[in-house]
Amino acid sequence: MNEQLHNQRIPLHVYIQITLSTSVYNGRPYDGYSVQVRGGVVVCNSCYGEVDKIINFVNNGQKEKSISYPADTNWGGRWAEMMEDKEDFHNDLADAFKKGIYSDIQVKPSSGPPLRAHKVLLATRSEILKHMLASDWCKAAPEDSISLPEFSSEELDTFMEFLYRGDLAVEKFQKHCGSLLIAADKHDIAHLQKFSELQLVKLLNSSNALKILEISDVVSNETIKLAALKLIVLRYKDIVLTPSFDEFAKKNPHLMEVMNVLSNFDAVNSFFGAVKEKYALL
Repeated sequence: MNEQLHNQRIPLHVYIQITLSTSVYNGRPYDGYSVQVRGGVVVCNSCYGEVDKIINFVNNGQKEKSISYPADTNWGGRWAEMMEDKEDFHNDLADAFKKGIYSDIQVKPSSGPPLRAHKVLLATRSEILKHMLASDWCKAAPEDSISLPEFSSEELDTFMEFLYRGDLAVEKFQKHCGSLLIAADKHDIAHLQKFSELQLVKLLNSSNALKILEISDVVSNETIKLAALKLIVLRYKDIVLTPSFDEFAKKNPHLMEVMNVLSNFDAVNSFFGAVKEKYALL
């Protein structure tokens, strides 16, 4: 019976259960196999090694409090430690960027000195950048530099830091959120797009809602646009009567038209009523 079980492909826990039940009968070997006692259970010699490994594994797991999630009272500390290790891992890449370790390409902003970078990282972060670095039938691969003239020197440094770290300090992102969101759209960097969405929605307030709405319109990001419109509607008294709203209205007549359409809804009539009083064009 044991030989038949050994030759079948069945789950190990089922195998152990069947083996124990067929190998022992009233404390004696059922099929002539010699037996040993392990953990208070009589086990045949042919299966003793496997059962012994399983029992040791479970006992060690219980001692370390790591094999069972509910029993791991320090799982929060372990998670925090894992996140720190992950951050250190990404920081190593950022350090390589800052120090130019084994760099093989320079990235030029609109003005200022170029930044040293690594082709393989740029190519893996963006298909657009990958194409810029490659050769094809109409162009040769760049030997030592590429240009990203849409960035100032400081903006490029922030963009490159994100490519290497996958994250940015809130203050740094807030300062360059416009150029980063546009770069995410232009270079098709999905992670930067999602990161920008989450951060901009969190950062939305009465003082920056118009600017964020304007940026979201440039890159056609409906998630950010709707969040900005909602905030503007809810806090219209703080926004409409500001000098920035005058400038916004002149630069973005199409967005004013969107607001005009929304004014047909009773829930936002008070907001657009205030706008209509201030602008005869609506």
